[in-house]
Amino acid sequence: MDDSSRIAYDTPVATAQFQVEIAANRPLTGGYFVLELASERANPVEGATPGQFVMLRGDWGRDLLNGRAFSVLEPIGSDRFSVLLKVFGRGTALMQDMPVGAPMTVTGPLGRGFPAPTPGRTQLLVAGGVGLPPLHFLARTLAARPAGQPPPEMYYGGRTADDLVLTADLERWGIPTVLATEDGSRGEHGRVTAPLLARVELAAARGESIELLACGPTPMLRALRELGLAHEIPTYLCLEEMMACGFGVCLGCAVPVYGPKPYEYCCTDGPVFEAARVRW
Repeated sequence: MDDSSRIAYDTPVATAQFQVEIAANRPLTGGYFVLELASERANPVEGATPGQFVMLRGDWGRDLLNGRAFSVLEPIGSDRFSVLLKVFGRGTALMQDMPVGAPMTVTGPLGRGFPAPTPGRTQLLVAGGVGLPPLHFLARTLAARPAGQPPPEMYYGGRTADDLVLTADLERWGIPTVLATEDGSRGEHGRVTAPLLARVELAAARGESIELLACGPTPMLRALRELGLAHEIPTYLCLEEMMACGFGVCLGCAVPVYGPKPYEYCCTDGPVFEAARVRW
């Protein structure tokens, strides 16, 4: 399962701190919303790869001194990009209420993203709830795949239909998508790991080469790690850890790993890790 030789995130892009203004604050369902951020800096997240993130902080004075980490959702044109958020605490509640024109400070892009596709291998993208952004970014990138490369497939789950957002984008890009909700209000009834397991077993019967790329709640990622190991499938997890600094100073986002060091850090060594290396 060791595919480390093809991991494309060995050299992260240059990081900068810069100012932006909110160009749009678009509410979605279930407490989700999209912030579109405009900057005078040309191509503010130029070179960012799916899975990399930015640290965002509003003009809040002494309230909430630390920024908040969010995956890049989509680079837009030459001067802006977007992030997807859900209200969980004080920081995201403040951001939900920020008006167009409000200033924010951005540090990024940060971290290491998903590996480049392997020719001939089908990528199964697995998103849970607010873990959608890096897979959404990746799906958009893979939609323009070279001739002969199998199309990616999206497996997207949430608690209710309100947790499944931006699915129209996947339809527009022609990404085959399986939806699942725990209450059965949209798509298949149950967790997204059930239809994914069926797809993995189908691939095994066909002799099809696949890999899993996932982001979502830790219990889902743990289940996918076990699934990947059991079926000897290359699996990459974009972890969701609390980050105070985003660049390896606070050491608050330690991830247990196998190897010469017992821990690595989500912000600098991740957030994408090869599943077999994570010591869960």
